Amino acid sequence: MTKLNFISIIIVLFMLPLGLSAQNCHITGRVDLPDLQGKNIAVLNMNTGKTLATTKIVDSTFAFDLEVEEPFVGMLKTDSQSGNPRSYYYLRIVGEPGNIYADLVTDSLSGTQLNDWLYIFSQRCKREIGAINAYYSKMDKMVSMPSEEREKLAQETLDRTAKLFVMMKDIYNVNKSNPLGAIVMEDYLEYEIDDYESVMKMLDGAAPVVTTYQPLKTRLAAMEKVSHTAAGKPYIDLDLTDYKTGKPIKLSKVINGKVALIDFWASWCRPCRAEIPNIKKIHEKYGSKEFVVVSLNVWDKPDGQAKAIKELGMTWTQLTDATRNATETYGVDGIPQILLIGKDGKIIARNLRGEEMEQAVKKALGQ
Repeated sequence: MTKLNFISIIIVLFMLPLGLSAQNCHITGRVDLPDLQGKNIAVLNMNTGKTLATTKIVDSTFAFDLEVEEPFVGMLKTDSQSGNPRSYYYLRIVGEPGNIYADLVTDSLSGTQLNDWLYIFSQRCKREIGAINAYYSKMDKMVSMPSEEREKLAQETLDRTAKLFVMMKDIYNVNKSNPLGAIVMEDYLEYEIDDYESVMKMLDGAAPVVTTYQPLKTRLAAMEKVSHTAAGKPYIDLDLTDYKTGKPIKLSKVINGKVALIDFWASWCRPCRAEIPNIKKIHEKYGSKEFVVVSLNVWDKPDGQAKAIKELGMTWTQLTDATRNATETYGVDGIPQILLIGKDGKIIARNLRGEEMEQAVKKALGQ
C-alpha cells in the first residue's frame, strides 16, 4: 500500500461516527510465554495512569470486558518476568467499543477501526526504524570506508529518516481528533525534529484526547526546557569533571570565549560512536585558540568511557557528568546531542550531525 493510499483511507475512516454512549470493549489475546503463565496482565488508561482491570494469563490467553464511553489510549502490561522488574511485556491499544485482539509477543493488534490502523502504523514505523538502525550499524565501520561510500551511506540514512518523519506527521494531521493522533504524536516527538513552538502549533485544534494525553504532556514539558537552551539562547554553565585530572571544572572555563562544539555522548551509544570520526576530523582541521571541541560523557560508566576514548582516538577535551544535571539542564533525553556555541556565548545550533556539523563550525569561525 502506498503512503498516499494509506493516508487517504485513514481520512475516510475517521470521518465515521464513533459514538459516545457507554459500550462494551471486549479485549482478548495471547501471551505465549512459559514464565508468564498464571501471572497477571492489566489494562491501563495511559491518560490517567490508572489500572482499569487486571486478570490472569491462563493457557497463554486472557480476556477483559470494559465499559467505554469514548476511545482512549490504553496499554496492556504483564507482570515482570523471571523476577526482573524491567522484564515485562506491553502493547499500546486504543480502548474503544468492540472486540479487540492483541498478542503481546508478536505485537499483533486487530478487531476495531482504530486498533487496526494503530497496528498498521506501528508496523510501518518498525520496518522503517529497523532499516534506519541497519544504516547506523554499518556506520560503526565508517572509519575504514572510502569517503564517497561514507557520505552516500549518511545521505541514505538522512533521506529515509526524513521520509519517516513526513509519514508520521501526515498521519497525525488526519487523526488529531482521536487517540491514534495522540499515539502518533508521542512517537513523532521521540525524534526531537521540531522545536517546542512548532509542536504547539501542530497541537492547535487537536482534540482533548490528544492534548490531555499524559505521556505527551510529559514530553512537552521536557521540550519546553529544551526551548530555554535553543538556538539563539545563551548557553548555561555547568559544573562538570575533567576526565584527565578527575577534578571539578566549569564548562565556562573550557569554552572561555571560544567557538565550542559540545558533544553529549556515551560509550554504549552506537549513533554517538558513528559521529566520532566526523568530530575528530573537525578537531584536527579547525582546532585553534578560537575553537574548542568538547566531548561531554553522560549516562555512562567510567570503564566504558575510558575504553571508548582509547579505541576511538578521542584526543580533544573530555568532560564527564555523573549527576545527570547536564542533560536535565539542556533537556537532553537522547544522544548524541551535538550543539555549537558562538564566541558571544549564544547557542548557534543543536542536533548537529555529519557534514552539517562542519559547515556550521566553518560559518561560526568566519571561514
